[in-house]
Amino acid sequence: MTEATSGPPSPTVPEVPARPGPATGWWAQALAVAAGICIAAAVVGLALLLLRLTSVFVILFLSVLVAATVARPVRALERWRVPPIAAVALVYLLVLVAFGLIVVLVVPPLVSQLASVGAQLPELLDRYQELRRLYEAVRQQYPELRPVEAELGGLGGQLLSEIGSSLSRLPQRLFALLFDMLSVMVISTLLVTRRRELLRAVLELTPREHREQTRNVLTAIWLRLGQYLGAKLTVMLIVGVLTYVTLWLIRVPSPLLLAVIVAVCEIIPRVGTWLARIPLFILAATGGWIVLALTVASSVLIQNLKGLVISPFIEGSQLDLDPLLAFVAVLAGAALLGITGAVLAIPAAAAVQVVAEEVLLPWYRQRVERSAPDS
Repeated sequence: MTEATSGPPSPTVPEVPARPGPATGWWAQALAVAAGICIAAAVVGLALLLLRLTSVFVILFLSVLVAATVARPVRALERWRVPPIAAVALVYLLVLVAFGLIVVLVVPPLVSQLASVGAQLPELLDRYQELRRLYEAVRQQYPELRPVEAELGGLGGQLLSEIGSSLSRLPQRLFALLFDMLSVMVISTLLVTRRRELLRAVLELTPREHREQTRNVLTAIWLRLGQYLGAKLTVMLIVGVLTYVTLWLIRVPSPLLLAVIVAVCEIIPRVGTWLARIPLFILAATGGWIVLALTVASSVLIQNLKGLVISPFIEGSQLDLDPLLAFVAVLAGAALLGITGAVLAIPAAAAVQVVAEEVLLPWYRQRVERSAPDS
């Protein structure tokens, strides 16, 4: 049996990858550019949508804040076998009763004092005429006061126009405020009554290995937000005491009544401070222009002190928040959303701090330990 002789192996020709034609490369580049433009447009559209929905996010955050505050007494009532809906309604009813008692105690003295102010209007006009004649005599002796007078007149006119425009929009703002308060009450009620179901739904969407950590983080945020109201009441008490002492030193009529009004109006966001200043300035005007000027200056000083010092330190300590972080959060919130942002900055910073302490810092430490060389 003879073996078949095979010839030399034929050389293999290397396969040359097919190059895309000019049309194929052009279409790929066009698709890449179109995809980039679509992604950029989607990002811009999402950012604009978030900006338009800022008020909705504020209402949702306020609802969570109120729900976390109400949840503590609701839990106490649930231990007495009170249904959740009835417990929430009872808590809101007690709050409304307390607020109504304060209004009943404050409004009648305020009305009587406003009536006394109306009776003193002729005296106020006489004082204004005397101050006007005195200023005319001083201006004749010092002609260089005329440019200053023109500048002050322009600032006064601008201030009056801004006050007038604010007062003209006051009914609309009050209606919007009432609608927002109703929305917050409804959403917070649903959050409190369905808090266990919502937590269970969130944990079911979380990977199994992270469920325990997610539960701890959400519970810590809920507890810290629930302490915010106590901190807010402490700030209101301090503002009321400072207002009372200042008005008593300036000799403004009824300093205790005005201090109560200023403290209570701290609850109302946006317009609460201006509503409290209306009776404050009216009653201060009965004491003369010097008393009115001192009252205006002290009111502005107390409000700035409250926004920049008292709220960051008091609310920060109650929420276990570093004062520096609270101060920076207030500045950032005021820059982004004005007064509303300054009010919500402290609880928002407390929630962010919980996430940083429970999630971000442990993850970062693990990364550092893994990357460190073995000793």
